[in-house]
Amino acid sequence: MSGRRASASPARTQTGRPQPALLRAGWRDPAAWARYRASRWAGALLLMSGALFLPPWPAAHPVLLRAAGCLAGCAGGYGLPALWLRQQVRRRQAAIAQALPDLLDLLMLCMEAGLSLEQSFARLAREFARFSPLLAQELHVLSFELAAGRGRLIALRHFAWRIGVPAVDSLVSLLAQAERFGTRVSDALAAQAEQVRRERRRSAERAAAVIGLKLLFPLVFCIFPGLLVVLVGPAFIGIYRTLQ
Repeated sequence: MSGRRASASPARTQTGRPQPALLRAGWRDPAAWARYRASRWAGALLLMSGALFLPPWPAAHPVLLRAAGCLAGCAGGYGLPALWLRQQVRRRQAAIAQALPDLLDLLMLCMEAGLSLEQSFARLAREFARFSPLLAQELHVLSFELAAGRGRLIALRHFAWRIGVPAVDSLVSLLAQAERFGTRVSDALAAQAEQVRRERRRSAERAAAVIGLKLLFPLVFCIFPGLLVVLVGPAFIGIYRTLQ
């Protein structure tokens, strides 16, 4: 019972707790969790010490301001590694989602050519190493788990859990249903690839729709004042000289 439970659980660190953010950022070292925690505490102590040893502030209550600076430095140093890790996870997930439609198309071709699911993933891991190394890395881990004798459904769930992309979850659910009911998956894979492409196109359209709103602030506060100075400044200088 314990062996079955261990095989069905995701990858864990030395502390026994699963850390999906570290795995989704590509950190598979067992000591990664300890290093990450150490970096957070080190950043907090460093910034707090920097705020503590600053020169005296010319204020009515320098002790209170110094204490507030120490607290702000501690909070900032403790939170910056988490923000950086979250950014790395998002960047890696976006890169994997970008290559996912090609994965579905090639997986459909491999299975139509007569390859098994294990052979298809091993072949795709080699092919994707040239233009999508991040997805190829996850496919290598998946093929190694399948070659080591781990159950197909468990390995696929681990694959989706390590990536954390909804489209990969849909792919794993599709393959699990095909294995359970013994249906043909090539047509479903083609429909899934087309759906992923439509979703990616819609997300690009949404990003393009809000780009005007994002450009409003730099246009109003950065570009327009400079243009105003360049265009109207010489006229004001001429009027000032005439009045003098």
